[in-house]
Amino acid sequence: MEIKLEGRHVELGDELCERIRSRMENLDQRFGPITHARMSVERSVRKIEQRAKVTAVVHVTGTTLTVTKETPTVVAAVNEALETLSLELAEHVEKTKKSHRS
Repeated sequence: MEIKLEGRHVELGDELCERIRSRMENLDQRFGPITHARMSVERSVRKIEQRAKVTAVVHVTGTTLTVTKETPTVVAAVNEALETLSLELAEHVEKTKKSHRS
């Protein structure tokens, strides 16, 4: 699985990158095969409010899943995106199993 991480207006530290890679590998083992994954983390400041936006795009057999989450902190946005991605992958696997049973 190829994983590409991008940071816009934010430095992705080694710890956060390793956490993302670890979670993506776990998702690949549980719901795979994931052929390609890209996660973009962007921090923006609007007036006095800071926001972090994470967009995850994952290619699996038969489809591409895209998840976008926006929260006040980078870590929370990453965690929410990965959690939502996990749910979307589980849903995709279930749909695929149902279509093969029919």
